[in-house]
Amino acid sequence: MESVRRVTNAISRTLQKVEMLIGCVCLALMLGLMLFNAIARYLFDFPVVWSDEMNNFFFVWLGFMACAYIMGQDSHMAVTGLVGMLPRRARYVIKTCMNVVMIVVLLCYIPGFITLMGRVTLSGLLRLPLKYVYSILPISFGLMSFHVLNNIVNDTCEEMAARGKKEG
Repeated sequence: MESVRRVTNAISRTLQKVEMLIGCVCLALMLGLMLFNAIARYLFDFPVVWSDEMNNFFFVWLGFMACAYIMGQDSHMAVTGLVGMLPRRARYVIKTCMNVVMIVVLLCYIPGFITLMGRVTLSGLLRLPLKYVYSILPISFGLMSFHVLNNIVNDTCEEMAARGKKEG
């Protein structure tokens, strides 16, 4: 089990670096486009009308990459007040059940997203195929599913180690 943990952690760390890079690139492009549009609008009286649409696309990608990254950090929103008062074993069982439910839900959305990508048309102003914008949905949900699976592996290894120390 420990070898599986090492492999999944290595893959997860690599994916997180890619997610962070994509997020940073999106943020930098958003900032650059906003500054460019502000300068063009106020200094040259020439607004760049397509920059808002592109910023929306970058914002969508940034948001979903951030979701995937947070799942990899196991830092997603959680209500831990009641669960934190339970014994270690009960916390492990509840967290694992919640993670399994999360994986099932995330994976159930992916086929619908792929269908959606086949139905969308072109963006309003730039006339870009929206399937490229919406491709982030199945990508990020797949990444989130992997990260949650990795969290389950890590939690299971920690639970096994804690149980081994208690018995030993």
